[in-house]
Amino acid sequence: MVTVHVAIPVQDEVEHLPSCIDALRQQDGVRFVTWACVNQPEAWQHDPDRRAVCEANQACLQLLSDVTDLDLRIIDRASPARGWPPRRDGVGHARKELMDAICAAAAPQDLIVSLDADTLVPQGYLQGLVAAFARHPAACGIAARYFHPLTEDEAVTRAMLGYEIYMRYYALNLWRIASPYSFTALGSAIALPVYVYRKVGGLTPRTSGEDFYFLQKLTKHGRVLHWSDPPVAPATRKSWRVPVGTGQAIVAACEGEHSDRYPLYPPELFDRVRRTTEAFPDLFAAPAETPLDGFLREKTNTDDPWQPLRENHKTLDRFVRACHERLDGLRILQYLKAEYRQAPSDDRETLIDWLDRHGRVLPGTETEASHWRSVLHERTLADLSTPELDGIRRMLFRMEDRYRREDYLRG
Repeated sequence: MVTVHVAIPVQDEVEHLPSCIDALRQQDGVRFVTWACVNQPEAWQHDPDRRAVCEANQACLQLLSDVTDLDLRIIDRASPARGWPPRRDGVGHARKELMDAICAAAAPQDLIVSLDADTLVPQGYLQGLVAAFARHPAACGIAARYFHPLTEDEAVTRAMLGYEIYMRYYALNLWRIASPYSFTALGSAIALPVYVYRKVGGLTPRTSGEDFYFLQKLTKHGRVLHWSDPPVAPATRKSWRVPVGTGQAIVAACEGEHSDRYPLYPPELFDRVRRTTEAFPDLFAAPAETPLDGFLREKTNTDDPWQPLRENHKTLDRFVRACHERLDGLRILQYLKAEYRQAPSDDRETLIDWLDRHGRVLPGTETEASHWRSVLHERTLADLSTPELDGIRRMLFRMEDRYRREDYLRG
């Protein structure tokens, strides 16, 4: 029987950790072990400004020590003399510490489930992950479904909805152009077998963004599934602990910072990526210009970014795969950002354009897409009520679910 190992980084989570543990108590039908790494830099022990966090982490350690009804393993990286050394702190190091410890104790076919201490797993979540890998035993990972709950704080909720609309719009366009990198990177929504973790060389720790790079590594290794039932529920809240992600985006929005870090990129930019990837088979036979060649020449410092791949890969399948590895998720995002900086666009106009061109592609969404297109012709996104923003979010969620499930059901 497969054992599921749930990996939870913990830092200053006294408020959310009890609910996270309670949600795990509701999981049934699977054998699982919970691993928690309470962590902080060692230097914080001597920083008066960090005293409250240090005390909160000690409270988290005590809370976890008091749990007797779960198989729980605690990694203490927060007590005096046990914190992170310089240049080794951050959630990425905590995730790596957890996953490495799991690999040392687990069987190859066991599963690692990455979670966050502020994320709730609905009943049946772990069982659903086990079932997904049983259906697709060759899969090397899952980028699970997610859905942020609404809160009573209007400003925080609206900020979350804006960020989630950005994430779902981005993922939908990657699905639309058939990109292998059609994932939303959430550290609280990743699962993989232990043997895959070992084979890919583990997780590379980073201060933030480790979930994106890890999913990209898994995608280059093999098939990543995108369906889990039910979805996880990450917390809707502010967070200052990492420089990117939902918590940071909510902080910026609530403080009135209208950053262009999370824009809705024009559909035409994604279309250029698609025209480039569709040209990969032709590039195997002979050089040809693609829409992204100028960008890639600059990034790779070569006149023909595809020539080295032609020289090193003698079959069409391996060449095309190598091209996708060169034009990976990071390169695609870098290209979109570079083009957007040169010609910024209005999010409302972009969304109207996208709904007009692509919102009616999926059966069952035509009426809903038409409705929100009409609404946006009259008002800006900032003028919409919170229920209206949630309506757009839910429409995009259902559209994304269609792609995710169709991918899951194939082969």
